[in-house]
Amino acid sequence: MFAKIEEYLKYIGAVLLALVTTFSSLLGINPSGIPEEAAAEDTLCLTIAAISDTHVTDTLGAPFLATAMNDISSKDLDTDVLIVAGDCTDNGNTENWETFTSTVAKCTVKNKIIALGNHDTWTSYDSPHEYEEALALYLQYGNAIMGTSFTTPWFTREISGYTFIVLAQESSSVACDISDEQLDWADAQLAAAAAKGPNKPIFVILHQPLNHTHAVGNNEGSNGFNDEAQSEKLQAILNKYENVFYLNGHQHYGLNEGDDFPIPGFRTVERIGENAVSVNLPSFARGSYVFGGDPLIGDGLIINVYADRVELLGRNFIMHGWLDDFSVTVPLKTAVAE
Repeated sequence: MFAKIEEYLKYIGAVLLALVTTFSSLLGINPSGIPEEAAAEDTLCLTIAAISDTHVTDTLGAPFLATAMNDISSKDLDTDVLIVAGDCTDNGNTENWETFTSTVAKCTVKNKIIALGNHDTWTSYDSPHEYEEALALYLQYGNAIMGTSFTTPWFTREISGYTFIVLAQESSSVACDISDEQLDWADAQLAAAAAKGPNKPIFVILHQPLNHTHAVGNNEGSNGFNDEAQSEKLQAILNKYENVFYLNGHQHYGLNEGDDFPIPGFRTVERIGENAVSVNLPSFARGSYVFGGDPLIGDGLIINVYADRVELLGRNFIMHGWLDDFSVTVPLKTAVAE
């Protein structure tokens, strides 16, 4: 019975995908070519595909994510790194992780970074959640996807000379709980990265946003950090170093440059101090139209790194098309001279 239901759902998904493909041009999606912003003649150093909140279960989400993996693997994008910034699964159990892992395996990009989200810490929809059990599953499947052997959900990866620092919540709360030990570790990792490449961007990934960012006030209890002091400490650490990009998901807001948005003051990309930039990724699996974004699922960012700047370009990875109304360029400080 369940097999029939799953096949039926996949069929519905395929039909919907065909329909939205037909009408994609009406929704501001450019299905072919490289956007003008990414066609600069200077050298492109690194290309990152960043998505979040895929919320895969054992029956839903996989066909759409598989389509996105094909897009991210395409020669047109020439992606160097795939980032999934948490809530990879909807429930964090074995069945969810099996489906997510087999689907992401369709992506041929060598370098993958899989972060822990609050939904990934819930092995059951019933409370209380068992964090340690869920953490073990994340480490098992996350390491399998990344080809690593990390023993904690916070870790550092060096890819093509660029540093990626992944942080993680330490409880099954919706908002983030993070220890001073992990924050001190992050400070040391940022210091080491800044010393090795003072002119290069450093990417820090945590599922939840910092408090008082992206127009959500203090975020307590649902969006950001449960402890205001933890959020303030992390923000202070990020701002000790130049060219830090903090990537988060969790809020399910659409891509927006800050104009004409239902939530006053919301921007996908905003400075959170003198040096750091916060980037709020949309939910891949759940349409963000009510929050001013694309009504379709499948949105994320292509992040192009140049010697003097970082370009963030909106893309719908299911439709294989650029989002014409989102493109943000962040200049790098003390950029390397050509």
